[in-house]
Amino acid sequence: MESMQNSNHDHHTEESAVESNATALEVLSKEKHERRFKRGIKWMGVGALTLVLSFGVNFLCFQCAVDFHTPMYVMTSLGALSLLKGMIDIF
Repeated sequence: MESMQNSNHDHHTEESAVESNATALEVLSKEKHERRFKRGIKWMGVGALTLVLSFGVNFLCFQCAVDFHTPMYVMTSLGALSLLKGMIDIF
């Protein structure tokens, strides 16, 4: 009879070990998501800043009658890609 009680006790310790592993995995998952979220926010900020700078450079180049096609496409593409990278990290 004692062996049944010991095996029953072992079963409870296995359940608690599985539960503690599950909570540890949840904590790690939340930490990973938080890091990715913060990194995504930074990438989106860099992208938005790049787009604003691109607008300013293009506006000034247009007013000065300077060729603005290269900065327009390069800076706008970098800004859009940075925004996309940030959104991918967040979601």
